[in-house]
Amino acid sequence: MPDINIGQQGKLKSVPKLTKINGDDALKIIYRNMGNNHAYPFVWADTITVASGATEAVVVSGVKFHGMKAAEYGSFSATPQSDPGARFWVENDTSLNTVKIKIGSSAAGAIKFNVICILGSDPDIEELACRGNTGAYQSLP
Repeated sequence: MPDINIGQQGKLKSVPKLTKINGDDALKIIYRNMGNNHAYPFVWADTITVASGATEAVVVSGVKFHGMKAAEYGSFSATPQSDPGARFWVENDTSLNTVKIKIGSSAAGAIKFNVICILGSDPDIEELACRGNTGAYQSLP
């Protein structure tokens, strides 16, 4: 079998590398150690508040990681801690490099959202080679 001893392969057919991952003692964040004293966050969580009477709150603005915009490179998900009373969504503005939580009508009271971000490009699941019964597509000859 030609796939033995070959790890998962991403879009660019690169073999994943072992990296050291560190968590902070107090912060809701996980860092990836890139070596040579370089580390960057790739998963973090935050609580964002949409103020009373407002229709939006900024999650990140102008943030870049290794030259890549957070609005393009990150995947953001928000969950309200209480019923917002209107629909809400996460808006990524890639031209201004901002990520905002928006609600359909002004908030009657302050609404807190739990937000999580994962950095990285979107994977093509069908192109990943893996073993076991994970359900992902495996390309065998």
